[in-house]
Amino acid sequence: MSCTENESGPFVVFFLPAVVGCLTILLARRWANSQVSNTSSTAVSRRRKIIKDPLIKRPLPQITTKMMPPGSKKTTGVNKKGAFTVADEEINGTGKKIRSSRAAPTTPPNVVSEVKLADVPVAPKHIPFPYIPQDGNLLFEAMTFVFTLVATGLQFLNLYRTAWWLPHSYTNQAMNFYLIDPHLVAFIVTIIFRKLLLSISLAILRGVLAPKLMPHATIAARMFILGVVLGALSWCTYFIVLKYPVVKIFYLLYPAVIYFLLFGFQSGPFLELNTSDPPLHCCTHDAAQIRTEVEALRHDFNDRMKKIIFNSVVGAYYSSFIPCTFAQPYLYYEVYAASQQTAFVWAGLFARYVSQLVSATYCDVPHRSALHLGRWKPDNNSCTEGTEVATWCAGRMWSRGARVSCNGRVYIATTPAVAADPASVVHTRFHTVFANPSLLLCAMLCLQLSLIILQLCLLFSSIQWHNFLAIVILLFINYYTLFKMVRDYLVAWKVYKAENMIQDKNGPLHSVPN
Repeated sequence: MSCTENESGPFVVFFLPAVVGCLTILLARRWANSQVSNTSSTAVSRRRKIIKDPLIKRPLPQITTKMMPPGSKKTTGVNKKGAFTVADEEINGTGKKIRSSRAAPTTPPNVVSEVKLADVPVAPKHIPFPYIPQDGNLLFEAMTFVFTLVATGLQFLNLYRTAWWLPHSYTNQAMNFYLIDPHLVAFIVTIIFRKLLLSISLAILRGVLAPKLMPHATIAARMFILGVVLGALSWCTYFIVLKYPVVKIFYLLYPAVIYFLLFGFQSGPFLELNTSDPPLHCCTHDAAQIRTEVEALRHDFNDRMKKIIFNSVVGAYYSSFIPCTFAQPYLYYEVYAASQQTAFVWAGLFARYVSQLVSATYCDVPHRSALHLGRWKPDNNSCTEGTEVATWCAGRMWSRGARVSCNGRVYIATTPAVAADPASVVHTRFHTVFANPSLLLCAMLCLQLSLIILQLCLLFSSIQWHNFLAIVILLFINYYTLFKMVRDYLVAWKVYKAENMIQDKNGPLHSVPN
């Protein structure tokens, strides 16, 4: 049916839906307003509505007791605010109950609790350290082996390079390979490949054997790899002895003497970078246990530093110094360039081992122990009259501001909780290093950044092509180490800054022990 036949068609199609929509909107708004007014009418209605709802569980109101002074008229019953008061009753000899009034304490209860809390040191607050991904053992050893092997090749390039680009040159090779002793190269490669060989063997065993068989397989693999490495070194040394004098053989075996002085007859540090499990921290209030944990962490840190120094020195020694020592007497080479190469290799290896063994994740454990250990400092104002000084006791914790006497000197506690020995220099040094590990990480970062800036300056000032090539290649691994150090420092700085803010917010009470 068309519109001409029914004139009411346009009204039905266009205007009727609009009118219905407006009415619907008005009704919806009115219903919403009525619901709001009903829910917020009075406080009584709100309470009734909450009580009738079985899904909502409200906590019971706390019952407070009001203590009335002696002589008050209202000693029993309920007060106006609903607080109950109870009177003390006693039974006399006649069997009758009489009321007895007790004197109110002169010190309020809250003051007593504050005095008791003041004698107890405030426990330090720890923030969970975020997860920072670290290089696995296999990846780290592979990258270190490639870095040291490339450094060895670059040092041989500095020694045996040729002018192969000249038009009338008698050789078309960049190095005089016939002057390089193959047994010496095999000895160097065996030394720098020993840890990677064990890492590869253990990775294969983990993928093949069951976990319960891994401890025995690890011991067997270490013994087998140690025998293979010592056998290869002995075979290479035999042929080197036939060609060179005894003095150079002493240069070749000199790091073995240093190894026995540092580690004794242990084979673990020779084959693996870190054979011990990572240390753990236990939050405790026992002073003796805290000092025992600090001693264990100190020994672990010293062992790590010995491994860092020894492995970095051995890597630079065999990759850069030994090729110069075994060079032919008639060979002329630039001593400055060879020495520069040795220094750069040692600095690069040292930074790599530091970023792996003394990372931010590792430093967080000694940091927590250092907060519990605390620190003493000598008190120069100990002669002031009216100050009481207690004798230091090894079995208790001390709070900030406490003054103790130890070995004829007076010390004052400078941290919220102190368990350290005032006369121990080791405890003072441990707290100085690990109270804020971000400072230690920042120092390592500054050293690495200085190394890279120095290499860049030499890169733009060097003219010879072999020096330019050596610096460029060594910069790649140093950039990666710089990235790891910057990441660790930024994370540690943020975490310990927030931790210091929490410590300042929950400030400890200052007290002097009796």
